[in-house]
Amino acid sequence: MVNGSLKQFLQKKDRTIDRRKRLIIAMDAAFGMEYLHGRNIVHFDLKCENLLVNMRDPQRPVCKIGDLGLSKVKQHTLVSGGVRGTLPWMAPELLSGKSNMVTEKIDVYSFGIVMWELLTGEEPYADMHCASIIGGIVNNSLRPKIPLWCDPEWKSLMESSWAADPSERPSFSEISQKLRSMAAAINVK
Repeated sequence: MVNGSLKQFLQKKDRTIDRRKRLIIAMDAAFGMEYLHGRNIVHFDLKCENLLVNMRDPQRPVCKIGDLGLSKVKQHTLVSGGVRGTLPWMAPELLSGKSNMVTEKIDVYSFGIVMWELLTGEEPYADMHCASIIGGIVNNSLRPKIPLWCDPEWKSLMESSWAADPSERPSFSEISQKLRSMAAAINVK
């Protein structure tokens, strides 16, 4: 893609993206994940570094899911395998070690962190050590700090996506629908 990864784009200049473009990028990513989950594929490493963007058209940025190297095809309703992913984006159930069986909701957790990155232009937990991040995520006492200026609907969707209990996280179909209604409210096409 023209601009490389979303992470690279966010690291340039002022690292902020206006609300309209943020919604379009989030919708593209959610639609891509909805497609993958519809084909029983779990990404396992969803983060801004693995979202490819083309910001050339100021009216319509494009975002595509990249790096499916860690992805797995679901077996029945669960995914088997060891720990994989990148620490700040990893769901608590991946880090706890209680089970090596996880659902596609691990991608939803990661998407919540991606939404925070899109909002702030920052990398989550950049000033923390790995052990503190692991402990905080597993104990469900650590989530990125949401700025006071965050739109309430964006905040609500982010928080539901990184819920401690995977069954409380929305599906990507639900996320896509919520983002569509947010976009319709501000006339995004």
